[in-house]
Amino acid sequence: MDRRHFLRTGLAGISLPALVACGSDDTGALQSSTGSGPTVRPAEEVDALIAQNAFAWGVASGDPTAHELILWTAIAPANENVVSVPLILEYVLVQGQAEDPAQWNQLFQQGPIQQLGEFLALKARDYTVKIDLGNSALYDNTPFGLGQMPTLAAGQTLLYRFKAGSQTSRIGRSKTLPEGEVEEIRFATVSCSNLPAGLFSVYEMVRKESLDFVIHLGDYLYEGGGGGESLSRNGVPRRPIPAKEMVLVEDYVQRHQQYKADPELQALHGTHPMIAVWDDHEITNDAYEDGADNHQPEEGDYLVRRAIAIRTYYNWMPLRERFSRLETTFEPDPREVIYRDFQVGDLCSLIMLDTRIIGRDQQAEIVAVDPDRFNPQRNLLGLDQRRWLSDRLFASKQQNSLWTVLGQQVMFGQLNLLELPQVKLLDQSVLGNIAAVNMDQWDGYVAERNRVFNMIKDIGIDNLVILTGDIHTSWAIELYENPFTLLGGNPLQRSLGVEVVTPSVTSSGFPDEVADVVSAALPLLNPHIKYNELKTKGFVLMEMSRTRLSATWKYAQSITDESMIGMENEAMRKTMTVPLGSNRFESALPF
Repeated sequence: MDRRHFLRTGLAGISLPALVACGSDDTGALQSSTGSGPTVRPAEEVDALIAQNAFAWGVASGDPTAHELILWTAIAPANENVVSVPLILEYVLVQGQAEDPAQWNQLFQQGPIQQLGEFLALKARDYTVKIDLGNSALYDNTPFGLGQMPTLAAGQTLLYRFKAGSQTSRIGRSKTLPEGEVEEIRFATVSCSNLPAGLFSVYEMVRKESLDFVIHLGDYLYEGGGGGESLSRNGVPRRPIPAKEMVLVEDYVQRHQQYKADPELQALHGTHPMIAVWDDHEITNDAYEDGADNHQPEEGDYLVRRAIAIRTYYNWMPLRERFSRLETTFEPDPREVIYRDFQVGDLCSLIMLDTRIIGRDQQAEIVAVDPDRFNPQRNLLGLDQRRWLSDRLFASKQQNSLWTVLGQQVMFGQLNLLELPQVKLLDQSVLGNIAAVNMDQWDGYVAERNRVFNMIKDIGIDNLVILTGDIHTSWAIELYENPFTLLGGNPLQRSLGVEVVTPSVTSSGFPDEVADVVSAALPLLNPHIKYNELKTKGFVLMEMSRTRLSATWKYAQSITDESMIGMENEAMRKTMTVPLGSNRFESALPF
């Protein structure tokens, strides 16, 4: 059953990623008493369905394309007996970037204000709503009580808000991607935002940047039930809600609600479109395809827990869903995967991967030296995603994209304790980094990494950039099949790309007393690691042009002091550049 057919059934508005307008019987919507077509409910009727602070979780946008945007909100119902709440979208197309939030209300009133709706916020989807604005094909033959689905221009900035009865959400800002010949894009990468571990000062730093979009590389929230006792924001404690590990549906929903209520995260979502992928903590720590280190037998069936987590994540995140929900459970269709891609004109092919759930085998058991990590049968991406990645890399090559960017969760480059030259045994590369630090990253899946290296070489991908989160620390890494040869000053081995690892928003890095020592020692066996910082919270600003890539690590002054939220420690700022065609960090040249 395809999406447009589903729109015309009685379950429309329930199962679609972009909840459809209340319209004719064909869309499962309301008819007017005269039978003349779709209507909009009176404000007083809707007011009876909603709480006093109905838009407590703000608004968000995400998954931009050149002509489409996901717009999201959630609404608080008056009580648990409310089945659905009708909402109206209002938006204004504006000239320029409209970067100052203080001007948004004035710009909105200058209009013209466009309306679209109604849309249903359903109890079955936690009273969340997504609208795929600009996606006329998705809403083909869907009548709206107000307005018509627009055609959005590339690089279009808009302001938007939602209305339910007499209540109105905050105003959000978003923009579509540019197309054609693109001179430059600016985006930020963030990851690992554990709410009880600190204030979201980094999110406020990102909000203030002039950006095309934000990439969240995972660990958007954390499953644990402890911590945060000594921290508060605006008098609200940072203790997790609920005060236990999230396992049940209501646990995951409440935790998403708590994070969306954070003022800095809410402001970030309301300012920039986000392209997000999950890592492990959105489910539970050190997850893999059919299990997790932090899932115990008394917590029930792991696959049920995973399905709950994925369902809740899709409800509460502004990302595009490509399949209708299952009619009986409202869980995502089993074919729904989070790996997807975006095209930014001729400048960049952005390919977002899932290195956590869809195809990952369980981590190797013996830290550092487990020989099973060389096993060619072990997967990190899985066959289907690996084939898809090959197709997307080939498409990037065929489209002559200047940069090919992979956004993913865990460190790709080698992190060695002991390294030897690679040798071939039964057509498999063995040895190399024989003692690695972390079995959860690509070092624990050596054959899978070699398969990706082979794709890159065989397809002829140049100007490859890998974006990584997960490890809570900052790294600039050049990607070689066997970095050992660099220790001898081998000038012939060519880098296959670069990796930019973003620090965490709040999650802990190395202890202060050892971080500097470890940081200084790492390059001795890791000559491909050109920069690392192991303890400070921040993000990476990525500026990509037709001649070079610039990656700037920006660090927060504090994540515990409310008076310093959004303040950068400018003395720590670090910029690394990669000239087009070099695959190497400029500050590291000559080798």
